[in-house]
Amino acid sequence: MLALTEIPVAGCRRLLRSTAFGRLALVDDSGRTELFPVNYVATDEEFWLRTGPGTVLDRCADGAEVVLEVDQVDPSRGVGWSVVARGSAVRASVGPRTSTGRPAPGPPPWVRHADDVWFRVPWHELTGRRLGPVPDDQPWRGASG
Repeated sequence: MLALTEIPVAGCRRLLRSTAFGRLALVDDSGRTELFPVNYVATDEEFWLRTGPGTVLDRCADGAEVVLEVDQVDPSRGVGWSVVARGSAVRASVGPRTSTGRPAPGPPPWVRHADDVWFRVPWHELTGRRLGPVPDDQPWRGASG
């Protein structure tokens, strides 16, 4: 039997740092919600991403509420997890990299263009859920209905 359980914030932080790919949602200039595949780097309190000048992210993200969703799924075993980070994007200067700011080396560029526009997103909400086997110590394990 499988169960969907909440992941504590500490576990969400660990999972967010364990990968570098996710989907970012924001509302564009026209009021449409846009979803973007992004690579990012995360610390304990925020994540960083970069984009090129003139892109939708460049035009719309500064000061915007954004949502980053990352996940991992193994359909053959029926297990997986999903973490959602909500926060306000802040345009960041491209100064020296530090362990408390934009960690070196940062997310690598995927697209061949000038991607020198950086955003940091301190999250104000971090939630997660895990799908997996029901632990043996659950009182409702095996209950019908």
